[in-house]
Amino acid sequence: MSDPPDDRLPSAAITSCDGRVKRLREAISAHPIDGLLISNAPDIRYLTGFVGDDSLLLVGGVEGATIISDTRYDEFLEPWAALGHVDVVMGTRHHLEKSVERLSRSGGIRRLGIQAEYLTIAQQQTLATIFPAEALVATEGLVAKLRIRKDDQEIGSIERAASIQSEAMRVALARLAPGMTELAFCAAVEFEMKVRGASGPSFATMVATGPRSSVIHHQTGAVTIGQGVLLVDWGAVADGYCSDMTRTFGLGGLPAKITEIYQIVLDAQLAAIEACRPGKTCTEIDAVARDLITAAGYGERFGHGLGHGLGLNVHEAPYFSQHTTDVILEPGMVMTVEPGIYLPGVGGVRIEDDILITDAGCRVLTEYPKDPDSIMLEPVTAATGGRLEDSCHA
Repeated sequence: MSDPPDDRLPSAAITSCDGRVKRLREAISAHPIDGLLISNAPDIRYLTGFVGDDSLLLVGGVEGATIISDTRYDEFLEPWAALGHVDVVMGTRHHLEKSVERLSRSGGIRRLGIQAEYLTIAQQQTLATIFPAEALVATEGLVAKLRIRKDDQEIGSIERAASIQSEAMRVALARLAPGMTELAFCAAVEFEMKVRGASGPSFATMVATGPRSSVIHHQTGAVTIGQGVLLVDWGAVADGYCSDMTRTFGLGGLPAKITEIYQIVLDAQLAAIEACRPGKTCTEIDAVARDLITAAGYGERFGHGLGHGLGLNVHEAPYFSQHTTDVILEPGMVMTVEPGIYLPGVGGVRIEDDILITDAGCRVLTEYPKDPDSIMLEPVTAATGGRLEDSCHA
C-alpha cells in the first residue's frame, strides 16, 4: 500500500485508527445496537484522523466505517477515499442525516446508537423524523472510554506539544519587556509556540500578574506586568493533541506569603506525582495533595480538583478530584497534576505538570524548572527587557 499523497492522513496514524475502530466495534457488540453515529469532532479525529466541521462518522457493529461530510471537504478527504480504510460520502451540508438513513438501510443497521452527550437537540429531532423511535438508542461514553488510555502515537504527540510549549516559554520570558501587558506576553508565548510547530494554543493562555493571580480562571487583560507574582497557564497543540502546564514565577522577588505557599504547593504536587501508579483511585491521589495543603492551613484556598485527563481535548476524563472514587489509574492514562493556593488581594500559586501512568508508576512529560530558585526572574527594567516587536521578527 502506498503512502497517502500528503500529511493530511499521516501513514503512522492509519494502523492506530484501524485498531481504534476495531475496539469500538467490540464495544458496540456489547450494546443492543447495530452501529454508532459519531457526531463529536474529537472522537471522529480519534477514529479516522479526519478533522472537519459539521461532519459525522457512522461505524457499523460488524463492518463499515463511513465519514459523512459535505463538498467543502471533497478535496481534503481524497487521501481517505484513496486508501479505503473508511468510506467517504459527500452529503448535503446541514442535511447529513439523510445520508445516515441511506447508509443505515444499506448496512443493515436497524438500531442506531447516537452520542447522547454530544448530539444536539435539533439533530435528534431531525433523526426522529427519519427513523422510527425504537431505532434510535442513546449511548454515552463508548468512544470516551477508549480515549482514556493513550497509545504510543498519542503519547508522542503530547510529548511533542509539551516540548514546544517549554521552549516557547523560555524564549518569551527572555523577551519580557518593560511595560508589556498580560495580553502582549500572552501573544508572545502563543507566537513562539506556533513558530515551533504548534497548530495553536490548547486553550486561551492565562497570564496573571500580582494579586490578579489569585483568580483561578483569570481572564488575561491589558494590565501591565509588574514586579512580584507572574502566573502563566499555557499549552500547545501538536498533531491535534494538547499539553498543559502552569508555572508561577517571581519577577524581582516574591511577597513573603507567596514564598511560603509556593513551597507548600510544590511539596503537595511532588507528593501527588510520587503517589501516582496503577491501581490507585483518582480520589486517593487528589487526597495526597489536598491533605498536605489542608494540614498547612490552606485547604479552603485550594478550590479545584487536582487535575484532569489530557489528549485531543485539554480537559477530558478521568479527573483527579474528591468525587471520582470509582476511577482507577491504568497504564496509558495521561493526566495533569496541578495543586494551587489562592489568596485574594495577595496572589496565587499553581504548579502544573503532565504525567503518563506507566506499569510501575508514572513519568512526567513536561520539563520546565519549578524549584524555588529557578522560578525567580530578574526584575523587568529598561536595561534587561527586550521588545515584543523584536520577537515577532526574529
